Amino acid sequence: MEFTKNSAPLLIVMGQSNAHAHATHLNEAEVIRTPLKNVFGLSREYNQYYDLVDVTWSGFRTDGMNLGETQDDTASLANYFAAMWQSAIDGGRELPDLYIIQISVGGQGIAEFEANGWNMWYPLRAPKLKPGPFGTCDISLYPLATEILSLAFMNLIYAGKTPQVIGLHWNQWETEAHTGSKALNEARENYKNLFWGFFTALGSDDTGREIPLYLYRPLTENYEPSRVERVDKLFCEFTQEYADCRMLDLTKSKLYNDTSSTHGIFQNDGIHYLPEAHRYFAERQWEDIFGIKG
Repeated sequence: MEFTKNSAPLLIVMGQSNAHAHATHLNEAEVIRTPLKNVFGLSREYNQYYDLVDVTWSGFRTDGMNLGETQDDTASLANYFAAMWQSAIDGGRELPDLYIIQISVGGQGIAEFEANGWNMWYPLRAPKLKPGPFGTCDISLYPLATEILSLAFMNLIYAGKTPQVIGLHWNQWETEAHTGSKALNEARENYKNLFWGFFTALGSDDTGREIPLYLYRPLTENYEPSRVERVDKLFCEFTQEYADCRMLDLTKSKLYNDTSSTHGIFQNDGIHYLPEAHRYFAERQWEDIFGIKG
């Protein structure tokens, strides 16, 4: 991927708990409290609202920049990648400023309803916005995401920049496999509608043209295997159907092994990734852009 002086590379990370690296924490040396000079994000303080006229970018920090739930300083793809980008610039590499958008809440699927209530990613859910940590927040994520993505894209254009989505990461599928039944039967249609909304907000078409869409291969053994296989098959189909869709597959990493229930990639719960897995995701994103590790 090539950039010009007017380029505005845009990294988008959305989904449920693994999107923000639930229950992990950065090493103290990796926590970013002083806002980065060349990486920008959208803070909850100024952007976690509906019906904004414009978004407000702030120098990137590892806290306060997920427009979903409140869980900060996690060992997430977004936090690792932001540090890699700033480090490259500080080391003399000529790169444009990076912009990052994060929207995720744990345990939220895309189907209308499940045993725990109305899924926050269900596209037709009535707009609702109650901020806070997991278990407290109640946010209709789809209308918030489509508004924010559209505003952010136009904000960069109005600033004289050319937005370039370097990655739209959708790290979510667990709730569909856990719920099964109707949620899985309608998963294809619901995902297609969801992605169409994101693509449209970013000025693309229903094929996702010029939008690198990243999906995550389902690997946990905590759910009924046949359900996990159905999601895996669907995601594999999406990699063929969308213009630029790829699967991040930890079985292809040096981390993965078959000798333990956590396979070297999961925390003890067998669902949430270890920090090393999220660092791998960040490195893969970097390699896809530059062809080399950061």
